[in-house]
Amino acid sequence: MSINEASQNKGQELRKVGGRPTIVVPEGSPSRNSDAASFTIEGDTSLNDDLLSMSGSVTPRARRSSRMSLDSITPRRSFDSRTISVANSRSFGFENETHSGSMDFSPLGNNSVYEIVMNTRRKNWLNYPTIADIPPVSLSKNDLDDHWKTHVRDYVENIKGEYQIFQSTNNIRNMNQMEQLKELREEDNKNKEPFEETLRQGDSDLISNIPSFYFSDRFQLDNPRTFHKVLDAIDLFLTKLDMKKQTQREEAFFELRDKLNDYLDIVETLLVTEISKSSHKFFHALSEVDNIQKRAYDTISELKDLTQNIRTIDEENIQKKILHLEMIFKRKNVEKLEQGLLQAKLVLSKTDECKELYKEDKFDSCLELIKSIDHLIKGDDTNNEDVQIWTRSWPYKLTNLKMIPALSVTREFLTNMKIEIGGKFSLQLSNLLIDDLKSFCEAIKPKETLYRIQNGSNDRKQTVFTDKFSAEIDELIVKLNRCEELTSAFDLYRERSIAELKTVIKIYLPMENAYSADKDVNINDEKQYNNGSTSGSKLSRLIKEQTPAEFQSMLVNIFTHALEALRRLYGHQKLLLDISLNELASVKSPNENQHNMITQLDIRTSINEIIRIIQLRTGKIIAVRRELNLSLRYDYFLKFYAICVLFIQECEILSGEFLTKYLSNVLASQIKHYANAQSSKNYRNIKKKIDVEKWVPYIVDSSIQSDVNDIISSIDIDPLRWTAILDMTQGFHTSKNLDGNEDKRKDEVDEASQGHRKSIVVGDKTFVASSSLLTAIETIKELMVLSTNLPSIYLPNFEKLCYDVLQYYNSSAMASVTQLGNSLLKTGKNLSIMGESLDCLAEFVIIVQRFYQRLSNSSKDFEPFGPSHYTSLLDQYQASSNKIYMANAPPPPV
Repeated sequence: MSINEASQNKGQELRKVGGRPTIVVPEGSPSRNSDAASFTIEGDTSLNDDLLSMSGSVTPRARRSSRMSLDSITPRRSFDSRTISVANSRSFGFENETHSGSMDFSPLGNNSVYEIVMNTRRKNWLNYPTIADIPPVSLSKNDLDDHWKTHVRDYVENIKGEYQIFQSTNNIRNMNQMEQLKELREEDNKNKEPFEETLRQGDSDLISNIPSFYFSDRFQLDNPRTFHKVLDAIDLFLTKLDMKKQTQREEAFFELRDKLNDYLDIVETLLVTEISKSSHKFFHALSEVDNIQKRAYDTISELKDLTQNIRTIDEENIQKKILHLEMIFKRKNVEKLEQGLLQAKLVLSKTDECKELYKEDKFDSCLELIKSIDHLIKGDDTNNEDVQIWTRSWPYKLTNLKMIPALSVTREFLTNMKIEIGGKFSLQLSNLLIDDLKSFCEAIKPKETLYRIQNGSNDRKQTVFTDKFSAEIDELIVKLNRCEELTSAFDLYRERSIAELKTVIKIYLPMENAYSADKDVNINDEKQYNNGSTSGSKLSRLIKEQTPAEFQSMLVNIFTHALEALRRLYGHQKLLLDISLNELASVKSPNENQHNMITQLDIRTSINEIIRIIQLRTGKIIAVRRELNLSLRYDYFLKFYAICVLFIQECEILSGEFLTKYLSNVLASQIKHYANAQSSKNYRNIKKKIDVEKWVPYIVDSSIQSDVNDIISSIDIDPLRWTAILDMTQGFHTSKNLDGNEDKRKDEVDEASQGHRKSIVVGDKTFVASSSLLTAIETIKELMVLSTNLPSIYLPNFEKLCYDVLQYYNSSAMASVTQLGNSLLKTGKNLSIMGESLDCLAEFVIIVQRFYQRLSNSSKDFEPFGPSHYTSLLDQYQASSNKIYMANAPPPPV
């Protein structure tokens, strides 16, 4: 029997088909012209629709192949869905386009819905596809037969044989062909003929039966030409689906199926042949599995025996040794327990020694002993010689007793004792620093401080300390660091320094009598400092009752004392930081708390707080006298302004920052109200002088002429006498009243003063002086001095005040001698003297204009009055002079 015949016989044995499949036409199925038809003969349709129509009418047996092979394990697709067209003149036609089967336009094939919806072909479409582009497809109803369960049972019975074939071929041990090949190999071995040689000779004959296009790399079943080759002129009558052609269609279908199955059998036989080349190794491996399993069972049995032997050895030998070791450990633990009890007893005895040392005020020895006890409680004898001496003969390492509840009271007592000792050291440090602060401030006079501030000198006295003082500070800081109370000591000094500086203000506050010095005066009481309110507060009343000299002396003493104290505090800051950082750096093993503590050793925050408190409280004191300060004479007001500004500037220099605006705001408000109050005061003074003026020559003191000369020179430069007013080292002038009013000048000149001049020289002009003229000149000088020394932001106010003084004098003088008809009255007054006074002040109009023009050149924010203002004022003076001249002119000749 040849190989070809053998393979054909094997293929026939593998195929067991029950009967020919038949097409089942459901009852009431629509005709081919109904809406439920899958396609029309005239229209275009797709291959998917054709197959769907066929498969929908074929029974389950017809849809399955009559053979089961290796490929039956997994489903195999015959061909993909492609779009085709059917014509009346062709039995199975395809659309012969150049892009047939191409995947460029659609992964689903030609003329698919995907192409139309995604617009892959016609790129010039502007609108979405309509129903004309995608014709609707009416689907047939899927009605189940009433006897579907019977059909299913029949179907199961029909395929039972094929399922058994599948089960047998799915197991490689039961494959018929493999068994047949094995038998053939055994027969060939008996005949001594090469089995592989026989199979190789038959392979060429089997493969020659399969057309060559099946083995092409470009085999595409959806290609019409390829599909026609596969049909091999077999007509499936796909264009005629009526029942008349059913029998012919079935015969053609089974013919095509048998031919393709034969091809598959040939390929399968060849595959099995290739596999059989190594089948002997495979079957040998299968036979070795049983041997491996047997050896595994033997190994498990041996392991069980070994486990039993080990368990026996463990019970007889190892457990006895373990019990012996446990006894040894137990004895050592008892010894350690005894040593721990001795350690706890030693802690209690050393704690009693600490109590005795503390009672005897031996704080250094007590602190050292507390440190050793702490190491003893922790069980650490590496860094403490005392603990090493105490426990030198002990056999075991010390135990950490921190978690023992019985020692919690002792540990708490030691901690409190350390805190108490640190508190005493902190108090000693604070007392030492406070005493040094007091002695430093007492040794410096206020005049020395004012001289130093105004000259801008820095003697660096605040950083000079004696060696004894530095050594005492160093010793205390070392002790505080040992008891870990360094930070709290600095906190205590911060609080005490703030309290000490608060008392500076209380020292210089006015007191009603000597017994009231012991009473507490709360400078923060809002009722006492409510911006000068007359609420009846005793302290507010006492401050208001002070004279301007007393009030300014109080401010000078407070500010100078506070500034010297602040300077010394900055010296303390540097000294404490240097010593503290050196001490922390000398520690061999610094802990994390010591590193974090460095930022807490700077007392700058308390110094800044002191500056804020002093400025706040002095600002409240100044606010109490706000109304009284409005009546201060100009030189007293400038000295009050100078001492406040010096203190604010010095605080800013010391701290390096502007800490609070309260005192500055109070001072600015005081200047603003003082400038506003000058207008009404000047008007009253001028009107009062003119009302009592008799217009007679008045003696001019030499100081008045000096003031006039200063006013004239102020056009080009600030006079020295004007700027010297801000010099706080000079004493206060007391030759005039402190309420801002001059002494009453005598109306009559004494005989001793008859030799004095009665005129004022303004440049190269001389004018006869009057009492009211001298008052006006003095007022103008005061306003110009204020303009020179106060901030430039107030220059517009003072220029207007000067302008108003000149205007008030002219209008008031003319009003005193003019009747309602604007004609001069015959009052008997010397109008010539009035004219001299008006002509003199007309010169001052030009001087004032040029003075403020000079000040505007050095101040960008100040814009002086325009020339038209002063021209108008000069015109008023000229008109008054002309009127007086006409009144005194002799009558014209007849």
